[in-house]
Parts: sequence; C-alpha cells; structure tokens
Amino acid sequence: IPMLDVNVDFDAGGRRAPADKAGLAGLVHTLVKAGSDASSEEEISRRIADVGAQLDGGIDRDRAGLSLRTLSSERERAQAIGTFAEILQRPAFPAAAFAREQARLVDAVKENETKPDAIASKAFYRLMYGAHPYALAPAPETVGRIERADVESFYRANYVAGRAVLTIVGDADRALAERIAEQLTAGLPRAAGAPAALPAVTQPASQTLRIAHPASQSHILLGLPALARSDPDYFPLLVGNYVLGGGGFVSRLYLEVREKRGYAYKIYSYFLPLAQQGPLQIGLQTKKEQAGEALARVRAIFAAEAVVAWG
Repeated sequence: IPMLDVNVDFDAGGRRAPADKAGLAGLVHTLVKAGSDASSEEEISRRIADVGAQLDGGIDRDRAGLSLRTLSSERERAQAIGTFAEILQRPAFPAAAFAREQARLVDAVKENETKPDAIASKAFYRLMYGAHPYALAPAPETVGRIERADVESFYRANYVAGRAVLTIVGDADRALAERIAEQLTAGLPRAAGAPAALPAVTQPASQTLRIAHPASQSHILLGLPALARSDPDYFPLLVGNYVLGGGGFVSRLYLEVREKRGYAYKIYSYFLPLAQQGPLQIGLQTKKEQAGEALARVRAIFAAEAVVAWG
C-alpha cells in the first residue's frame, strides 16, 4: 500500500504540568499544530491537505504524541514530512491561537463540571492517586493561570530530541525510515539529563465517595491502581479482564449484572496501563433507586470471580 504512517511520542503528558497549572500539557499539544515561525496555521493546514495527508495526535497522563499519515510517493511524502518537521521543531504558539485555545479549554472544563460521568471520573482519579501527578485534572482556575510563556517553557523542557519515540509503518525501507527520523528530530530542543522521576504510586485505603447530582441515573466507578506497562503480568491480566468485564456479552459482569438482574444496560471493566500503576476501572450506570444493590453485586463479583479468572 503506497502509504506511510509516522508517529512521534514525547514524555509530555498531563503529569508533567505543575499542579497549579493543570491543563498545560494539553494546551501545548494543541498549540504545536497552530503554526510555525515560518507558516501560519492556515498555511500548515493547506499544505497538509494539498497532498492528501492527515495530521493527528493524542495525549494522556504519560505521553503526548503527533502523527502523520501520507502517501509514500516522493512529492507528497516530502511535502507532508517537511511540514510535519516544521511544526514539531519550530512551533510559534501565536498569541491569538493561545488565547483562543485557552478560552476553549476553560469552556470545555466548565462543561465537564456539569456532566456526571466527567465528575465521577475526576473524583475517581483523585481518590485513587491522591497527591500523585496522575490525579491532576484541569480546572477553570488552573487553565486560567497558564501564560503563553508557560507553553513555550513546557515545550522546550519536554518536546526534546533525546526522549522522542518514533514509530514508522508503511511503504518505507530502513534507510528511508532513518532519514525521516533524523529529519523529524534534528531540530527539536535538547535537554541535559533525565526528566524528573515519577513518584511511586501508593495503594489507597478502601473508600466510597457519593456525589449528589440531578441526573436520573447513578454513575458508578470502582477500581484501584493496578497495572504498569512494564508489569510482567501485563498479558495475563488483560486476558483475565476479558473474563471479568472486558469480553462484552460473554463477560461475568455483563451476565450477572445486566442479563440476570437488569441493573444496567452497559457494564465494563478495563485496565489502563501507565508508566506507573494505571487503574483497573469498572463502570456502569443504573437507576438511582437500585444503585446500592448494583454496587453490592459488582463488589461481590469482583471479590469472587476475579480470583477464579486470574488464579
């Protein structure tokens, strides 16, 4: 297939932002694509569209990444890779784009503060991780404290060549892949030494938090810090979770909670592996009047069936 996918990841996720400026990492990730010191945001978009390429990316608590999909023919590839290198290495963080995206992020955070699922997720991470950086979540006041200089400083400290991870898949031999990797990283900032170490996750005490909300259904989340990407039990736990709640219609949680008792339309469990222990999360929605029964049943299944599934 005459296509090429290129992904560049950095250790620049949400946990790298200061607690009083939570949301900074996401703002930087968005603004990297908002124009370079040589090209406007509109010019970047036009050059990518002119060769049928796609510019994308993602961010989580650990990592921030940008990705490019392009045709592998010489002209199209050269223009797409050159534009990709330009925004990675020479972002301008224009003042107008900064003001626009900061305001947009504040509005999104305020909207999330009205949604029961977002409220529950934020509280869930706070209970699990306490003062650990994985508990950080943007709030209107933390986003409002961010200045354009903070964006530039975060980029220079975290979008660095020595910690860039490149993945190249598609119509390219090794020699071409090496040239692309060099082109994309040659002009990135350099940083002396290793980044600040991530503190260890401590297991929280068992606790239950109930938050009042006018929604017609209760949103229930259960879990604990459980799985790092480097854990030797990574694959056994993923298989075990398929039995517990990751297997859809054939999972134990689905059969016991939905099929037999009708407590919820959807119930799930999943692992989110991170650099440190990421959560095992179980989630469902149910009628408020039966929330207690549903929660008790889920706890019983987890206590009994997880032992069977994982040995």
